[in-house]
Amino acid sequence: MADTTMGLITIVYRGETQQFKTMSLAAHFLRQERIKVGWFHTIQAAVNLMVNDEVNQTRHLKGDKYLIMKGLVLLEAEFKPLPA
Repeated sequence: MADTTMGLITIVYRGETQQFKTMSLAAHFLRQERIKVGWFHTIQAAVNLMVNDEVNQTRHLKGDKYLIMKGLVLLEAEFKPLPA
């Protein structure tokens, strides 16, 4: 999966859907004070994984905002190209 990159990130919180092109924008959204933490504040995220500019796979994450941010960081590290 060396040529796989992260594509569109879709986050659903309390029925509100947001889409982001980068992990940093998604993390910025999740850091807001209005995004609460608690067992009843579940967030769902879908991350499109792209190969040759086409969606190859979608990874789904579900949990509180800290779990989602951790999952996004792990995905980004997994598919970030290595420096030459």
